[in-house]
Amino acid sequence: MMFHVYADPKPEGYFVNEPFGIYREVLDADWLLYILLPALLIGVVAILMVAWRIHEIPTHKANHKNMRQAELVTALTLLGLFMHEIWAIALFMAYMDWNAFEDFMVRILRRSRSPAAGDSQADSMATVSGEHKA
Repeated sequence: MMFHVYADPKPEGYFVNEPFGIYREVLDADWLLYILLPALLIGVVAILMVAWRIHEIPTHKANHKNMRQAELVTALTLLGLFMHEIWAIALFMAYMDWNAFEDFMVRILRRSRSPAAGDSQADSMATVSGEHKA
C-alpha cells in the first residue's frame, strides 16, 4: 500500500462519537480510497465530456445544415468558452433559418420600392392633369 490513512492507533476519546464495528473498518480502510479516487476521476471526465458536447451544439448544427456561416458559428463557439454571451449568439445563429429571414427581408425591400396603391392613383392623376412629381 502506498499510504495508510489511520496508521497510528487513536487514543481513547480521540473521536467525539467513537465509530464502532463496520463504521470503524470503513474509516480505516485504504481500499475505499482506491475505489473512490478513480470513480471521482471518471465522474469528472464524464461531466466534462457532456459539457463539451453541449458546448459544441451550435457547431454541429451549423455543419449539419451546411450553412454559409458555419465557420463563423465555429469561431463564436470557441470564443464562447471565455464569454458566455457569445455562445448564445452562436446558438441563435445555428438554429436561425437564414433563408426564411432573407426572403422576409427581400419582401420588405420589394414592398418599399414599389409604390403603394394610393400613391399609384395619385401619380396617374398627376400625369393626367399635367403635373409632375418632383
